[in-house]
Amino acid sequence: MVHVPSLPQSQRLVLAVLSGTAARYGIGDRRDVPREVAVAAVHSVTTDPVLLGIQAGVALVDPHGINGQIVELLRAAGADMTVAQQHAVEVSERLGWTGIVGSSDGGVADDGHDQGGDGHQRGY
Repeated sequence: MVHVPSLPQSQRLVLAVLSGTAARYGIGDRRDVPREVAVAAVHSVTTDPVLLGIQAGVALVDPHGINGQIVELLRAAGADMTVAQQHAVEVSERLGWTGIVGSSDGGVADDGHDQGGDGHQRGY
């Protein structure tokens, strides 16, 4: 869920629809469609680079490493990746995490939140 209270309700509703669309075409049941079809589906929701960036920022905060395809889809659709990085930092701070977003290429740094001291994966 995208929590951006500073946005008008109409834009928050767009983000809600965008979240589902990006997930469906990024990692869900439509993930195997051609990229141009996936981008067109995202564009049917919005072409606003800021809103695309906000959603990409949410996907960047991914302790399980499964949202990379969502980030790439939103980047291909024109997401402002500076906005994405900024929003990812806000989301990780809201969740009480630090060090989540750290790679210079817009990816997610592994901060070990999903691992125990023995290096084994932990669920949430």
